Amino acid sequence: MSKMTNELAREERVTFDHLPKILSTLQKDVNELKNFIVHNQVPDEPNEWMDVKGLAAYHPDHPSVRTVYDWIHYKRVPYHKDGKRVRFKRTEIDKWLLGGYHRTDNELLEDAVDILNAKRCGQV
Repeated sequence: MSKMTNELAREERVTFDHLPKILSTLQKDVNELKNFIVHNQVPDEPNEWMDVKGLAAYHPDHPSVRTVYDWIHYKRVPYHKDGKRVRFKRTEIDKWLLGGYHRTDNELLEDAVDILNAKRCGQV
């Protein structure tokens, strides 16, 4: 808190004449706090990525590895595949857990177009 805010807060009686100064000081303090928060955010954790076993351990219900593979097969969980490796991003899993995330029609349409284009180019 700024010096002005501290001084005015200590006064027993705040008058109407003090309010513009108090509001101005509070606004500056809030802006300083916003700047501090924005510039001092913790970067992504190095262990942000999980494998299938990591997801099974991280999930609140602790499903079996087989269940996680079923979720992948039926596209019920957000995942990333690199060759044979299946990985999960912790932030995407958190969103999925919190919101019961369902893909939008536009996302489904984009995927369908990508699949059709891949088939036309002989990639699938």
